[in-house]
Amino acid sequence: MAMVALAAALVGYLLGSFPTAYLLVRWTSGEDIRARGSGNVGALNAYEVTGKPWVGVLTGLVDALKGWAAVMLARWCCEAEFGIVAVAGVMAVVGHTFNVFLRWQGGRGLATAAGVLLGVSLLPLLLWLLMWVTGYLAIRRDIHVGNMTATIATPILTASAPEPLVRMLLLMPHAGMLEHALFVVGLALPIFVRHLGPIRALFRQERD
Repeated sequence: MAMVALAAALVGYLLGSFPTAYLLVRWTSGEDIRARGSGNVGALNAYEVTGKPWVGVLTGLVDALKGWAAVMLARWCCEAEFGIVAVAGVMAVVGHTFNVFLRWQGGRGLATAAGVLLGVSLLPLLLWLLMWVTGYLAIRRDIHVGNMTATIATPILTASAPEPLVRMLLLMPHAGMLEHALFVVGLALPIFVRHLGPIRALFRQERD
């Protein structure tokens, strides 16, 4: 089982590390996305750097597909063993956010995490969207504040949600509630770390 988990982690990481935004921006504009705009290797910066909406949309779709493919491949290979699938999904997000092929730079992991959840569990995805809107409207109308609010709140709300609700929106059988909660925490951690920089920058702007 340990070798299977290691293989799932490696495959998930490699799928997640496919540098969608980097390649599309290079192809359409010749620019290195890491040196332009926010430097984030993700859909929003791909759009802002190129000025082409379709580049941003395609980047987001492919990044989501990476996460979905990682968990579906693990489900197919491991007969829906939840722990193995969770490892593959979390590592896909880690691969996207800390990409070995881009010298550990990457995106913020939101689209890839969404793709993972579309293959595993819908409740965290719905909670994330709800908390994003809440953070954006109630705290500050800033996309990073919305992202960080949702990223912090979603694991807490998921862990405290009634088990029947979790299971109703779970796309995999045989998942324990503790396993499910740890899986959501694992998805949130790399996203949280990649948002620390923008949040610090926002606080510095407010002080200046």
